[in-house]
Amino acid sequence: MVQKKNETVPAEELVESIPVGSFVTTFWDQFEQSSERARQLRENQEDAYFNAVREVIKFNKQYRNSLASLYEQARTTNKDVVSEVVQQINAVVDKDAVASEDREELKNQFNEVSEQLEKLALTPIRSFFHIIDQLEDSFEKNAETGIAYNRESRNAWREVRREYAYKARNTHLDFLERSKNSFKELVKTRL
Repeated sequence: MVQKKNETVPAEELVESIPVGSFVTTFWDQFEQSSERARQLRENQEDAYFNAVREVIKFNKQYRNSLASLYEQARTTNKDVVSEVVQQINAVVDKDAVASEDREELKNQFNEVSEQLEKLALTPIRSFFHIIDQLEDSFEKNAETGIAYNRESRNAWREVRREYAYKARNTHLDFLERSKNSFKELVKTRL
């Protein structure tokens, strides 16, 4: 009989020595830390995406500006060519002794035609650049709005998730405490 009493004490001590609460607390702490890291990672990814969108749009605008500067250089070159042609026409006209009124009229018509051709060539390009600018601005605003909406939605549900985790943790701890107490009673009745 003494032997049974000695066996009972180590069994009760065994039940008391099991750190059930610390295991559950550690589990739920790690769960909360993991979910916080996932949230932070998701926000970092969204920020990186939005920064990439901004950088691409910035690059595209710089590219279009460089195209516009190339066009301006071509335009300057064309004006130089036109002025050279006008000077040659003037030189030919002087030789032919054409009336100065006809010469001025021819010069004006030539300048007018070159300006109209330039406008015609430029209209589709300007329209295209304008449309691209509008699309990029719209895309940037939509990306920013989408990210803000997603964050707002997640933050609204975050409190619900936290409360759920808090209740689940307490329920888990309560269940383990009841199981531990039931096991103690079972050990006591078996001995």
